[in-house]
This record gives sequence, structure tokens and C-alpha cells, in this order.
Amino acid sequence: MSAGTGVEGSGSTVRARGVPWTDVVLAAIAAVSWALIGMAGTAALGLHLLGADSAGSLGPMTAAVVALAAGGSVTPSGDVSAFGLTGAETATAIEITPLGVSLVGALLLAWFFLRSLRTAAVVVAPAELLARVGAVVALYVAMLGGLAWAGHDVITLDGSKLGLDDL
Repeated sequence: MSAGTGVEGSGSTVRARGVPWTDVVLAAIAAVSWALIGMAGTAALGLHLLGADSAGSLGPMTAAVVALAAGGSVTPSGDVSAFGLTGAETATAIEITPLGVSLVGALLLAWFFLRSLRTAAVVVAPAELLARVGAVVALYVAMLGGLAWAGHDVITLDGSKLGLDDL
């Protein structure tokens, strides 16, 4: 095997190697873990700088912001009153996207994913590339499901303290 080519054999007989599943799984775990750690750190820092940690538990709020950054939504329930509407008149969902959190996650995911390809081969076989992308996508969706479960909590926010009644 020649060093750096990723192709076994010599001369005219060239054999492609199989998919290295250990490397694929470890690279996916590293890329997704660092991306979600970066997203959670950015979300927690943003919530802390906004002073939201004094209104409720920072852990579930951080998980909810990371879920929002990945395209999810947050649905308030209970006694929701806003802008003079009360009871059944107020049905709402929060679907904002914290772009800073999304950007940090996308950059870290791309950097670690592309970094793992440097150790693969000069020419990556389509089967290996598909396996790497599939592993990253599957693990990312599974981790977001875990974050959605972790972010399912009751947080009470008093709108009068936020200044919403003045509007």
C-alpha cells in the first residue's frame, strides 16, 4: 500500500478498500459532539448575557435555544397572556432562529467533518463518503432528539418584568 493514496495494490491491479466503520463512527461522534458543545456554550453565554438565567433554569433554556437554532420551535403553554389577550385567545409558538448559535454549530460541524476526511485517503470512495455523511446526520438527529427531551421543562417567565405590558 502506498502511503497517502488510500489504494492498495501496485501497478495495474488496484483494489479499493472497504469502509472503515470505526473511523466513520468516531469521526461522526467527534464532529457532532463538538458542534453541539459549541452551540450549547454559545446559547448559555447568550442567555446569561441577556439575564435570562435569573428568570429560570439555564439548562432547559439552553437546550431549547439549541433546538431553536436547529430549526425547532418552542410552544408556550399554561396561562399565556400577551398584549391584552388572555385565555383561549392567546395561542402562540416561538419560531425564532438564533443565527449565532446556528453558525457556531455549522462551522464546528463542518470543520471536524472535513478534518476527519484528511485522514481518510486522497480519493475518498463514494461509499465511504456516504457512510460518513449518513453517520453524522443520524447522530445529529439523535442528539437533537435528546436535547428536545432535555429542554422539555416548565419555565415561568413574568412578562411584566420584561416590559411587555408597556407595549
